[in-house]
Amino acid sequence: MNSVTETPVAARIAECDIRRTGLLPEHVTAFRRQGVLAVRGLLTPQELADVQEAGRTLIDRAWSARSMDDTVWTLEPDQPDAAPVRIEYVVDKSRQIAMLAGHPLLLQIMEQLVGPNLIPTWDSMVFKTPAGAPRLPWHRDAGLYDHAVGITGMGRVIDAGIYLDPAPEDNCVWCIPESNYWDDERVTATADRLNATEWDTTGAIPAVMQPGDLLLHNILTLHGAPAVVGKQRRVIYFEYRPAEVEWQLGPHTEDYIGLKQQALRSCVRMRAEDPRFAGEEPFDYRPAETLRRWAGRPDVDTLRFAHEDHWRW
Repeated sequence: MNSVTETPVAARIAECDIRRTGLLPEHVTAFRRQGVLAVRGLLTPQELADVQEAGRTLIDRAWSARSMDDTVWTLEPDQPDAAPVRIEYVVDKSRQIAMLAGHPLLLQIMEQLVGPNLIPTWDSMVFKTPAGAPRLPWHRDAGLYDHAVGITGMGRVIDAGIYLDPAPEDNCVWCIPESNYWDDERVTATADRLNATEWDTTGAIPAVMQPGDLLLHNILTLHGAPAVVGKQRRVIYFEYRPAEVEWQLGPHTEDYIGLKQQALRSCVRMRAEDPRFAGEEPFDYRPAETLRRWAGRPDVDTLRFAHEDHWRW
């Protein structure tokens, strides 16, 4: 059932043609207000093709291994109808995705929105294969902090989803604009109501995306997606948080900040050394001197830093 009985706050998702205009103040304002922004055309056709191939390889490996290691399945992997839907720590599993994490335009956007002390936190690929995937219930990605809206309502903790496939209206994420400012009681009541039927989009707008586009959403923005069978949708997700928020409030330990700064610097360096990106100006990572926690550390030999090994709470 698709019930639309309320007029959404915005008739369509805010968007930015990044290579034509850059990220303008009005785009930043729209994101701060609505909690969502579509950035069109982030990836060149060649990089898109490379990342699509990397995504295909990771999904093929998941089907072959049928393991729950770093992989989420719809059912237990040994059951006949099980399908993988999410792979964690993809930066460590694919050089191409690691170089994507060092994309200068992506990181410039995140620097503008998160601030110069940004660190990457989560990295994953969320996908629907032709085997199908269930509905993604209406939810916020995380509250985590006391007074979460006061800390992250303006959009300094951000999920960045890079699309490898088209996401038309019947196979895309739907968002409720400005729900990033709602209190917990309103979010819970709205999510419970929308999740009471199979698919209800009351008050929501579709985030229709094309391959190579980037969808930014505040982690407090209420969103969901319909169940689908016979269609593919692959999205590489990077989450970013300000190092000073991690330092003071968590959820990760202080040690995690330096490790993830090293991971980011490794991705930037890996991209800068690859001939495919010759002539591209690398991202200049310049957090505050007091938050440069990589200083004096040995080089890392992995890009996988499990959350449970660095969880403060």
